Amino acid sequence: MCYIDLINNFWREDEQWGFSCNETRLYFYLLHLANRLFWEKEWIEQSNERIMANVGISEGALRTAREKLKEASLIDFIIGGRGYRVKTRYHILLPKPNTNRQSKSTPSSKPLYNNTKTKNNNSNERFSKREFVASGSDFDE
Repeated sequence: MCYIDLINNFWREDEQWGFSCNETRLYFYLLHLANRLFWEKEWIEQSNERIMANVGISEGALRTAREKLKEASLIDFIIGGRGYRVKTRYHILLPKPNTNRQSKSTPSSKPLYNNTKTKNNNSNERFSKREFVASGSDFDE
C-alpha cells in the first residue's frame, strides 16, 4: 500500500462519512507522522497535547475526531495514561479490499448508456441518440 492509495481511500470514505475539517486534519497529520518516520513503525506514539497543538484542535475535538476515524476503519488507537511519558498510540489501517468494485481493465466494465430519444428528429444528426451515464466516483480510479 502506498501513500497515495491511503489518501485516495480517505477521500472515498469521506464521500460516505462526510468527515469534518478536524477529522480530515487529524488523519492527514497522522499520515504525515508515519511518512516522516519512513513507515517503519506500525504504531505511532504521540501525546494528546502535541497533536492538539499541531492540528489546532481542543481535547474534546481530538477525542471526537479520532473516534469517528476509528469508526470509519481508517485508524485504530490505544489511549495513553495521564502522564506525559504515556502517549496515545495510533495505527493507520489499510483499506479493506472491496469485492463489489470492478477495475476498469475488466471486460465487464462497459460504459452505461441511457436509451433516451432526443426531440430533434433530423435524419442528418451528428450525435448519437444515446447519452453517457457516469457511474461511481471521481476518486474510483
